[in-house]
Amino acid sequence: MKEPRGDTKHQILANALRLFSRLGYDGTSIRQLTGALGITPAALYYHFNSKQHLLEALAEGFIHDSDLLLDKLRGTEHGPDGTKVALEGLYDLLSQHLTVFRLIFNDAAIQGSSVGTVLRQQTREFFEFLMGNEPTTEDRLRMAGAVGVIRLSLEQPGVDPAEHRAVILARANRLLAD
Repeated sequence: MKEPRGDTKHQILANALRLFSRLGYDGTSIRQLTGALGITPAALYYHFNSKQHLLEALAEGFIHDSDLLLDKLRGTEHGPDGTKVALEGLYDLLSQHLTVFRLIFNDAAIQGSSVGTVLRQQTREFFEFLMGNEPTTEDRLRMAGAVGVIRLSLEQPGVDPAEHRAVILARANRLLAD
C-alpha cells in the first residue's frame, strides 16, 4: 500500500529535524535523509526541491509565529506592560518551537542561510523593543539576562512549559525591571 503524500512529507520533516539537530545541517547528507526513511532522493525532491527548501519548511512555523509576535509588539507601547507582553510572547514562542529554535541558533551553517538571516532580523527587532530607545549597557545586560532566563529555563530537563511559565516569566520580568 502506498503511503499518502502528506504522511511522507511529515516524516521527511521530522527525520530532517532529528538528523539536522544531531549531525548539523552541513553534516547531514541527502543519503542520510532518505536512507533513514527508506525513500529515494527523488521522493525527497518531490516534496522539497533542495535541502535548503527542507530547512525553510522546518523553520516556517517558527518564523511565522515570530512575525505574529513582532506584529503584536509593533502595536504595543514600550514600558512595563509592553515588556510583559513581549516576554510572555517570547516564552510561548520558544516553548512551542524550542527544537527548531535550538537547531537554528546553534548551527553556524543555518545562521548563514536565508533562514538565519530572517531570524536574526526578527531577533534584532524583538531586542530593540525590549531595550527601548537609546539603551544603555545596563539595559542591554538586563535584556540579555531576561531572555536568557527564558531560553535556558525552557531547556532544563523536567521543565514543563505550562507548569513553570509563571515563575520563569516573573524572574525574567524582575531582571528587566531591576
